[in-house]
Amino acid sequence: MSNTFSIQLSAAAAGRRGHLAQAAQDFRPLYGVLLGALVLAGGIGLIMLQLRYGRLRRRRTVLASFAVIVITSVLVGMTVSHDADRSEAVGTPGAPLLRTAEAGAQRVPVLVVPNRPGFNLVGIAADTASAGTDPARLAAGRRYGGSERTWVGVTLKSGGQRLFLSVNGAPASLDVDTGDKASAVSATLRGADGPECASAALGALLAGGERPLSSCPADRLRAADAGMLRSTVRFLAKRGARTVALRADGSPRDRAAAAVVRAAAAREKVTVVAPGEGAPPLIVVTGWAAAQAQVEEVEKGRVKAEGTYLAPWLLSPPVLRPSAGQIIPLRYDPRGPAAERYLSALSRRFPGEVPSAAGYEAWQERLGGDFAPAVMYAAAEVYIPGMPAHEHEGADWLTSGMITAVSGPLQQPKP
Repeated sequence: MSNTFSIQLSAAAAGRRGHLAQAAQDFRPLYGVLLGALVLAGGIGLIMLQLRYGRLRRRRTVLASFAVIVITSVLVGMTVSHDADRSEAVGTPGAPLLRTAEAGAQRVPVLVVPNRPGFNLVGIAADTASAGTDPARLAAGRRYGGSERTWVGVTLKSGGQRLFLSVNGAPASLDVDTGDKASAVSATLRGADGPECASAALGALLAGGERPLSSCPADRLRAADAGMLRSTVRFLAKRGARTVALRADGSPRDRAAAAVVRAAAAREKVTVVAPGEGAPPLIVVTGWAAAQAQVEEVEKGRVKAEGTYLAPWLLSPPVLRPSAGQIIPLRYDPRGPAAERYLSALSRRFPGEVPSAAGYEAWQERLGGDFAPAVMYAAAEVYIPGMPAHEHEGADWLTSGMITAVSGPLQQPKP
């Protein structure tokens, strides 16, 4: 069975689980009614049996017993329905939360990550937004480079509480339950890599289930990504590059990635220089914000480069759009069937959100899908005469461009 086919089967199974879960949620308000009705029927049956065998003889006693049973059945039904409604509203305590807020006539997706006591990043699908736990003192949202969402930093306390929002000037609110344990990812969420971490949490949510977030992509360099960076250096060396420029950043992942590139370059006898020294191929191993700024510098001609080679986690529309000759190693086809399923799920659950490598890989890993051998892809937002650009309703990597494989499977040098 091919990797693509196995991923399709996993995605289809997850879709069926999602539909069943949604159906169960849709009928949850009836559970309390049904349980209350069962209690009522059982109570009436018990009264009838007692009347038959002469246990209840006074009319007043019969009426009192009936009243008690009716009141009990109503209270049971209301309690169960309330608990079900509250569970649906606040999700799993301590796990990232994705809900829709009613802001006037707007229905706006809201993402709360990690939904734990302490600092949280709240993503709101709106041009302007603010959020907080005091409706009179809401924190203003902001945009981050490499992301197209409005993000608000909010400090939440332990347990259940109300999160207040202002969405394009309209008030809204959500119930949240943060549980009782602080999160280890708060430091990453506070910085420029926060939106990438939230995107990974969103991808996992799209695949089904709500689980606590234990780490962020920028916290460490994964072995697969390190391998693709070595392959990138080998790819360039085999094409005659004797010098490469390297743009790195300050996160643990980016520092480790820079060390991998330098070690691989030394083995290939390739010199590493800073961006702007000559015009060699440029390798970018930063987070989203710095990567977007770097490709914009190349597009404007302020930094010369013979192609911009992106780290695999930089597959994100804001980083791909500038015309900087972007080439990126990937272990999946961003135009393949599995990726299309992710894009469709993203469009349904979070309209207007852009896809990302972090989101797609978290989605695919949650489904248990396999990854293919790495291949180099070129991305460019251009039009070719006679060939229409790829069109996709909803989320897309490049709405008016192309992402095309430009190599076969890459050689995997040993560490």
